[in-house]
Amino acid sequence: MNQDFTYQERDMDQRTVSDDSSSGSGALHSSELKRFRISKRESQEKFWGRFGVTQSSGSRFETGLGIPAPVAILVKLYLNGKLSDGDLPG
Repeated sequence: MNQDFTYQERDMDQRTVSDDSSSGSGALHSSELKRFRISKRESQEKFWGRFGVTQSSGSRFETGLGIPAPVAILVKLYLNGKLSDGDLPG
């Protein structure tokens, strides 16, 4: 699974990560996030909570809402094995 993220401007000073399925750049798609979470047999509350995200926001991220850059960085590090459950507060 390729875990590259693409960035999209939201506001002038705030960047978000989005599910960019049209770019073909190997971006991590929201459906892949959901499949990964399910493969770990975790609820949205447990999975997203480790990144400081509520269940409802995690649900929106899994359906295509742009992920804020700080959360996206943590998720990418986690998926790449650079962070473990013990490294994260949730």
